[in-house]
Amino acid sequence: MRYDTSFLEMAIAYSQDLRVRALDLVKGGMSISRVSRILQISRPTVYRWIEQFEKTGSTVPCKVLPPPQESKIQDWEKFKKVVDNNGDKTQKELAEVWGDISQQSISRGLKKLGYTRKKKLTATKSGVKNRELRF
Repeated sequence: MRYDTSFLEMAIAYSQDLRVRALDLVKGGMSISRVSRILQISRPTVYRWIEQFEKTGSTVPCKVLPPPQESKIQDWEKFKKVVDNNGDKTQKELAEVWGDISQQSISRGLKKLGYTRKKKLTATKSGVKNRELRF
């Protein structure tokens, strides 16, 4: 059973021409309530557009970016030495050696250093025997 997840998607910004039209109507003397009814947008939206235009002089939608996340690994030389000295360990084991860090943070750190992760052994003894019997 699949659930409807369409409501989880990000809202799409209003078009540039709608923003300009709303600001032109307000500048022309029309009330914000009337503009919002005519253009079928909320009053707070019109207020935000006016405020944005007064601050920036532009009606282009602002991009909302999350703040950059600081790396949990501060001493990269020490991290590189730990990885080099424990090259046979998995990311989870490296996280335990480093202490107070997640496997995912180790993964990002390894990627930043250009290392590849240790892969799990996928071949089983029975699978290898079956392949040998076929040849």
